[in-house]
Amino acid sequence: MNNEKLRMNNGGHVIARSKATKQSMSYCLFVAVIFMFASSAFAWPWSGSGESKASAEDQARIKDSLQTEEVRNLQREVEALTRIRLQKADSLEKLEAEHWRKRYAESQLTEEHQAASRELDGRYSKLSTDLGRVSEEVMASKNMTSDAEEKAQSEESAYDAMNTQVKLSIDKTLGDVMGDYPVGMNGRLLRLRQAAGEADKKDPNTIGAVQGYMDDLLLRHELTYTQSYGREVSQVGSRPDVNVNRLRLGTVFLGEVAQDNGDVQALLRSGALQGKVFEWNANLPAEMATNIKQAVVQAGSATGAVVVPLDVLQNKAVKNSITDTKELTWDEELVAFFKKGGIVMYPLALVAIFALLLCLERFLVLTLRGHMGRRFLKKLNGLVHDKRYEEAANLCLKKDSSLSMVLFAVLNRARDKREDAERSLQEALLREQPKLERRMGLLAAMGTIAPLLGLLGTVTGIITLFTVITEVGTNDARVLAGGISEALVTTETGLVIAIPVMILHGLLSEKIEKVTSEMCVQSTALLNKIFGKND
Repeated sequence: MNNEKLRMNNGGHVIARSKATKQSMSYCLFVAVIFMFASSAFAWPWSGSGESKASAEDQARIKDSLQTEEVRNLQREVEALTRIRLQKADSLEKLEAEHWRKRYAESQLTEEHQAASRELDGRYSKLSTDLGRVSEEVMASKNMTSDAEEKAQSEESAYDAMNTQVKLSIDKTLGDVMGDYPVGMNGRLLRLRQAAGEADKKDPNTIGAVQGYMDDLLLRHELTYTQSYGREVSQVGSRPDVNVNRLRLGTVFLGEVAQDNGDVQALLRSGALQGKVFEWNANLPAEMATNIKQAVVQAGSATGAVVVPLDVLQNKAVKNSITDTKELTWDEELVAFFKKGGIVMYPLALVAIFALLLCLERFLVLTLRGHMGRRFLKKLNGLVHDKRYEEAANLCLKKDSSLSMVLFAVLNRARDKREDAERSLQEALLREQPKLERRMGLLAAMGTIAPLLGLLGTVTGIITLFTVITEVGTNDARVLAGGISEALVTTETGLVIAIPVMILHGLLSEKIEKVTSEMCVQSTALLNKIFGKND
């Protein structure tokens, strides 16, 4: 490129020089023509025809020489132009060659680029295909993993639910053991607690818990459908560690006879729906004790059937018929009555205590804030009559009551207009009214909650009654009546609490209305005294 520029510059310089030579030749020719005309002009007046002829020849020679010089100049110009053309042609050829060489290089680069692009497109297509395949495999793996996780979570949840159900069953059975048949109770408690411990582990052993629970159920059923006779160490009455002969028929009869003095005791149902369902009874009638003793002796000495002198289905209230009724004191009767109601009696007692405290608090507040002595009113009216409003306001401030605060609001605006005093009075009434009615809604709620808690205790007791009936069965109406009477204890207690609470709530509400009306009357009378009835 630099050589081409140089050639072009040289060519330009040659053209410039040829143009300068041409201009100089034209200038010389012009000077020669002028000189010729000038010499002919100077020679014409004084020269003759011969001189004219000689001058013509000279002019012709000069003209020929000029033409010859012009031709030479033209030839030189043509030669210069030819050289320039050749140089231009050479430059053009070189430029053309350089152009085609660049075109060739560009085409080669284009082909290489196209080849590289085709190779990259192929690799991209292959990578895209591989990426799509890998993505599909990853998605499939994720789906499989998600399915496996969901399945594992579902199985884990099912396992946890089963373990929780087993634990609840074990806990329920543990709670029922204390009221169940007492024979083998210690062993049952030990087995069930071991099973509960297996279910409560960090990694629960549900199978071990189920196995322990089922073993306890099987042993309990075996105890129900088997009988036994043998020597045991028991407590007869108040005497501990007594050697006795024991006869057991399933879970419906258990009698013991002391070996030393022949005392007899039997395990009977207590008739209670909760707590201690079975209890030992040594205060048996003479005939029944004799029959039990004969049955135990026959079971130990003879073979065959043994006559048991009891109702094996325990359908009769045996305890009530064989024991003397013990007279209870007032405190003991109250405790027994409280225990009959069950756990609902505790919130009922809390409601009763809380309602009583609310009633006392409201009564004291209403008595203190609603009371206004005659001496105070007389002194206040005297000060108002003398228009000593500041002293009357200070007197009201010394008396801490709702009425004094309302009267102070009026006296504080005694020097203003009646409208301002009335607005101040309304604000004072709105401020004192909530203080008087505070906690009255809570007291009414206590009166409503008490019978609802009593109903809850009744429903709970009836559910317990039917649960016991379902488990042990009964056809004795006295047992049903006794269970229902126990269930109704909470309803009775709730009503006993609610009725006085509602009465006290009504009395307190009436006292609030009385205090409120007294405030309105006294404040209106004070307004009329200060501003006059016609203002």
